Amino acid sequence: MKLWALSDPHLSFSQHKPMHIFGEGWRNHWEKIERGWRRHVQPGDVVLVTGDISWARRFPDALPDLAWLDRLPGRRKLIVRGNHDHWWPNSPAERGLVPPSLALLAGSALEVAGLVFCGTGGWLDPADPYFDALDHRPFARELGALELALEQGRALEAGRGIHVLIHFPPYTSKGRPTQFDALLRRFPVRSVTYGHLHLAEEWHLAPKGEIDGIRYTLAAADYLGFTPVAVPV
Repeated sequence: MKLWALSDPHLSFSQHKPMHIFGEGWRNHWEKIERGWRRHVQPGDVVLVTGDISWARRFPDALPDLAWLDRLPGRRKLIVRGNHDHWWPNSPAERGLVPPSLALLAGSALEVAGLVFCGTGGWLDPADPYFDALDHRPFARELGALELALEQGRALEAGRGIHVLIHFPPYTSKGRPTQFDALLRRFPVRSVTYGHLHLAEEWHLAPKGEIDGIRYTLAAADYLGFTPVAVPV
């Protein structure tokens, strides 16, 4: 089994949104994602999809996007909520309609094929220059959710380490570690996979590779050329 990552697919099969308004690289981007995904991911693999899954604002409108992900190879696709995922299911009835290969992580952890994963969406840190007064509540909520997920992950990992999924990078837009990163370092974390960033200057400053024993992977689809990247297990 291999572990792959691809974030920010920004799907919109139920209500077409022309993504090439964000740059020509995004034109027909779902076709590029599918080609790259099928070229690399095998049926027994796990894929980390770290947020901004769908442009849908209502859960029923996101179902075609979730069904598309479900049809792609991979035993499980693990998902956390991005800041654009307004469709996120809020009731047990809606969560029961999530396709079988998808697992939604929201302040929670699970074990798949001997590996332990935990995740939440994350948020801007107060040290970030883009942080404003409206960010205080979601920041506190997401920091607490990450701690809860990590506690659950530590109970499961038994010396194997934890693979963390988070949408926002645990660093500021200026490339400095945040309170999310400080929290990660209190736990036996092996890897951190994140997305959210879409500008070259942000990519340059974002944490990548191994830093103090933790492997950081920037998985934003446009950064990766719309092809999943391998995450060391």
